[in-house]
Amino acid sequence: MELSDPTVRRRLTSAVSLLLCVDYDGTLTPIVAHPSRARLSARTKQLLKRLASLPGVRVALVSGRALRDVRRLVGLRGLCYVGNHGLELQGAGLRYVHPIAQTSRSFMKRLAAQLRTALQLIRGAEVEDKGLTVSLHWRRVPRSASRAFHRLVGQYLAPHRRKGVIRITQGKRVIEVRPPVAWDKGRIIAWILGQMAGQARWTSPFVIYLGDDRTDEDAFRLVNRRRGLSVFVGRSNHRTAARHRLQTPLEAAHWLSRVVAWRTHTPIR
Repeated sequence: MELSDPTVRRRLTSAVSLLLCVDYDGTLTPIVAHPSRARLSARTKQLLKRLASLPGVRVALVSGRALRDVRRLVGLRGLCYVGNHGLELQGAGLRYVHPIAQTSRSFMKRLAAQLRTALQLIRGAEVEDKGLTVSLHWRRVPRSASRAFHRLVGQYLAPHRRKGVIRITQGKRVIEVRPPVAWDKGRIIAWILGQMAGQARWTSPFVIYLGDDRTDEDAFRLVNRRRGLSVFVGRSNHRTAARHRLQTPLEAAHWLSRVVAWRTHTPIR
């Protein structure tokens, strides 16, 4: 079923309430060489603002970035901001920090500093301290240094993995070092739904999730179980649990504008 299918439109317009969850990098903005350059277009920002203002619609920005980072980049009121792949959340009357991740802050800070020293001779390698997690970016590492980068990272992190004090996941040319907790984007969406359940119109919202990376797969599976819309944004040859696809962030923005039109019963331009 295509996202423009009349059945999809009927489900979106007839739902009493919608929980719209959207990743940031690669979904709302194109993937760029340096994370600081991933800026939201004025059109997409206005679109998110409009969606969040609609009756019966709540918007959650679900990102691997630090919470403070994604809030600064988007800068809109009324949204629920989720950072560090679900370990922290704030906005729309909600607040959450995973308790085990909270206790790992000082360890992660030390780990980030040590990794910067360990990788300082690898050109293009970047260590990002995100408070609750550490990201090791290798998008700008030359191909000739890629093997050395992964060897050094593996050697340095291996003792911590054996002790069970970290969990490692992979993204698009990034290695994520997280606290050793079974928590992800799917689980934080389930938590949000649990918080909403006590409010009459939000008891059973129609859930939509747009994402582009491996870390979004847990969210896709959660949405599928709830018979919502799971939408992968990116190349069509990428294997994913999402049941719908859009090729680019531009297509994603265009489809979200359709959601606005359908919910407000206005003509699509």
